[in-house]
Amino acid sequence: MRKILNFITSISIWGVVFLVPLAFSPWTFEAFEFNKLYLLFFLVLIGTIAWLAKMVFVDREIRLKRTPLDIPIILFATLANISSFFSSDRWSSMFGYYGRFSDSAMALGSFVGLYFLIINTVEKPQRLLNWFLGAVAIVIATSYLSLFQVWQQFSVSVWPMIKQVGFNPVSASLEGFSVFLAAIAAFLAFQSVKPEVRVFSRIGYGVLALGGLGILLLADISKAWVVLLLGLLFALVAGFMVHFRASKKGGMWNLWFPFSLLLFAVVFLFSPAFVSTSIRMPAVPQEPMLSQELSWSIAWNTATEDIKHILVGSGPGTFAIDFSKYRPAEFNTGGLWQTRFDRSQSHWSEILATTGFLGILSYILLIGFFLLASWLLLSKKNMWPFLVVLLSLLVSQFVYYQTLSLGLAFWLFLALGVLSWERPVQEFVFSLRKFPEFEIGAKVLFLAVALVAGGMSYNAARFYLADTHYLLAQNTGRSGSKDPSGSMRGVNIARSIDHGLEAIRLNPYQAEYKMFASRSYLSRALAELQKPESERDQAGISRDVQLAIAHATRATQMSPKRVATWETQGSVYRDIKLAAGALEWGISSFETAIVLEPTNPILHTELGKLYAANEQNDKAKEQFEKAAALKADYVEAQLQLALIFEKEKDVPGAIAKIKAIALQYPLDAESLFQLGRLQYNNGQVQEAVSQFEQVLLLAPANSNARFALGVALEKQGKIEQAVQEFKRVLELNPGNEAVLQKLQGLEK
Repeated sequence: MRKILNFITSISIWGVVFLVPLAFSPWTFEAFEFNKLYLLFFLVLIGTIAWLAKMVFVDREIRLKRTPLDIPIILFATLANISSFFSSDRWSSMFGYYGRFSDSAMALGSFVGLYFLIINTVEKPQRLLNWFLGAVAIVIATSYLSLFQVWQQFSVSVWPMIKQVGFNPVSASLEGFSVFLAAIAAFLAFQSVKPEVRVFSRIGYGVLALGGLGILLLADISKAWVVLLLGLLFALVAGFMVHFRASKKGGMWNLWFPFSLLLFAVVFLFSPAFVSTSIRMPAVPQEPMLSQELSWSIAWNTATEDIKHILVGSGPGTFAIDFSKYRPAEFNTGGLWQTRFDRSQSHWSEILATTGFLGILSYILLIGFFLLASWLLLSKKNMWPFLVVLLSLLVSQFVYYQTLSLGLAFWLFLALGVLSWERPVQEFVFSLRKFPEFEIGAKVLFLAVALVAGGMSYNAARFYLADTHYLLAQNTGRSGSKDPSGSMRGVNIARSIDHGLEAIRLNPYQAEYKMFASRSYLSRALAELQKPESERDQAGISRDVQLAIAHATRATQMSPKRVATWETQGSVYRDIKLAAGALEWGISSFETAIVLEPTNPILHTELGKLYAANEQNDKAKEQFEKAAALKADYVEAQLQLALIFEKEKDVPGAIAKIKAIALQYPLDAESLFQLGRLQYNNGQVQEAVSQFEQVLLLAPANSNARFALGVALEKQGKIEQAVQEFKRVLELNPGNEAVLQKLQGLEK
């Protein structure tokens, strides 16, 4: 039994370090971080249960390794859990913000569990390290295949489902993978020059480092070059110290390899070297990121908001909430102004924002204890490589956020670094044989832990299955929207909703699923309303509208501090504004959203539209003016502000305002359309025709502009041309009752 339990524990640990960097799944909507988190969680849980069972039932004694890092790690994890309890969004803190997951209490608990498993059970650290480097070698190889589109051709011809997987298994973004490789490359460079490393292993480390360097050259990510440069500096200093103490003649020449890599890093960091362009490599999308300045500004504003945020922050996984609250108005001038960021550029600034000053101080304490103990034990030659890679990973945490692969590397090398100390690692032993009452208590406690672990595993399996249904819901919905057959389209939307509801049933704590269900029900109701009145399912429309509202409301109740939930609810009420009370509820929803994200001009504009529909013109004008002030080139706000003149019966004033907008933004189809509509209503039919034709040059599939052009041509007596336009509208909107009536009237 002892061998079996030891084997299970070892396989779990090896599985984590080898499989997590490689993990992805084409069967879940979130293909990368989601799968890594659940694999990490399950393997660590299995290894922990096997390790505890061995101590309690087989060895009948408790053996725990004691290290100087135990208290700092437990303190940091405890503060993170306290922060999760008082979080702005408790479910995001527990399971991670949807799409990231690496910033969750679940991820941190798994990392800490892995750390203690390694400390207490691993006897051959080099073997564990080799498993990790084997995974790195595989992802480097697959990355080359992806960069040169071999991977894509394979996915199309052999396994089409993996097409959704992007650049490489380690990270969904090129930046994340590059930063990961840069930190590991510094470690490999040092390993390749260690005097005691065998020649064959040294060559292997060097080849792997060069393979990583090739990816960095092709990617040319400045953050990765910073990490590599500083990591290689650490490696050179460490190599110098090791060779100096070894006192071997000519040993310093072995440092040529990391020194050469360092020169490369300097060249590519401080000079524009577009290697990927020169070899005609396919363009890889760059990850949109916040600046360091804005990341730290948001973190500081969040951490100093009140006493609760000073102590424990906003909660793990809630940086998106912090960003919405403290994004400056100047952010609207950039190209990413519509992006709602859920991550900081720096892991350190995110720790400050989400766990407060106590959280970041405990993290600094953890790092400080490790560095202090390492400094006192510089004579330990086995410690140097782990010190190099950990320093490199700390640099990466300053220039990039934490992914699960980067987090795994940090906690893995932290544990291996502690094991390399040897002397400060002591063992606490408590024999259960000598104290039968404690043995009974330990067995009862183990059974309780096992039951809790079983419940957690059951729920985790349900949550994983939920995301597979979410993927099916998304894919079915997309296929339905492309289907030209109305009946088939309805079937696909129904199937999409069914999968979405199953996802909610399996994981009722994910607001993302509820928002999707709300939008799906609303979409089906609106699609039904497009049918001729005699063919509409009025009961179905009413039911779908009620369910859309219900799911949107549940999302706001689940995550009341998330802007997206209130925006979804407001959009539902906006689109059914003719229903009794819908306008008031829509206004209330967008007002709440603006409190949570005050500098977003879109929210102010949407609120203004609802005020205008509710005949509250002064309030509408106020919101449009705020939106225009927040973003001077936001055409929609300016256009809506101009349309207020129409509501106030000043049509010439509205036309003059929109003419000015159209002159400034001649490619904005909506402004041209509104100008044409106002000109038609003002009796300027020929001018209206010119505007509608201009809109159709910009957007040939704009059915509103084509219908308006048909009406204007009819007004001019050009019946044949009008009929042609209405027929084209009917092609774009099959079965549209208003168009059919027009055609019937004109073709008599």
